[in-house]
Amino acid sequence: MKMSLYRRVNSPAHRRHPVVKLLALVPLFVLPLAFNDPVWSLAVFVLTLGLVALAGALPSLHRVWGLGAILLVMSTLLWALMLPEREPTWALGPLHASPISLLYGLAMGLRLNALLMIGVAYVTCTRPEEFTFALRRIGVPATATLALSLTFRLVPMLAATADTVTQAQMARGLDLRRGGPLTRLKRYVPLIVPIMAYALRSADDLTRALESRGLGAASRGRTEYFEYDLDAWDVLLPVIALALAAVAIWARLQGYGEIVGRL
Repeated sequence: MKMSLYRRVNSPAHRRHPVVKLLALVPLFVLPLAFNDPVWSLAVFVLTLGLVALAGALPSLHRVWGLGAILLVMSTLLWALMLPEREPTWALGPLHASPISLLYGLAMGLRLNALLMIGVAYVTCTRPEEFTFALRRIGVPATATLALSLTFRLVPMLAATADTVTQAQMARGLDLRRGGPLTRLKRYVPLIVPIMAYALRSADDLTRALESRGLGAASRGRTEYFEYDLDAWDVLLPVIALALAAVAIWARLQGYGEIVGRL
């Protein structure tokens, strides 16, 4: 579980009700998706940085900055070269680009990074137990709730297992640092078998444990180990999120934050 992004801090986001955080998550995702102008996308990006700070998730950004940089660079390049029906200003063989396509690609990269940061903020301030509690409270079936909540645990656990297996194989003489990219990629092949074997064993153990606890048999009259209380901020948070989403949609319909129409 050392791969988990959750942090035990007393931030304003940590103190919010789990259902409220889950309900506010959907309209918050609307903000980055509303605009394709890099100036407006940058403004949304700065706003999401504020959300990350409120969630106490700034240290978590250090662990995902590489992914964010890749998303920004690759999105800018791909959209700059492949945006259809734009007059090319620069051409290199079959590849064409223009200032509009470059700006659009930059906006898409900022959009992906804003979505990434909203997700990082959420998992940093929400425990798996809180996520499960929120799903049950909004009416998601118990089996689907379990499947979704297990992603919080199994993905970090599988990543930690891969790291353990890699360190064990390197201690036995497997050199993963020398040679070209293809050579190093081939050396990772022996790691697949023990990682998959551990994953299958864990899945089998988990299935037996859930069956022994009556998963699916008891669907009514469930009790909760954790109970949460609503306060004024819990009522206000989804209202603010919905208001921001409504303003973003209205602005886009009025033509703001748009340099390329719908493709």
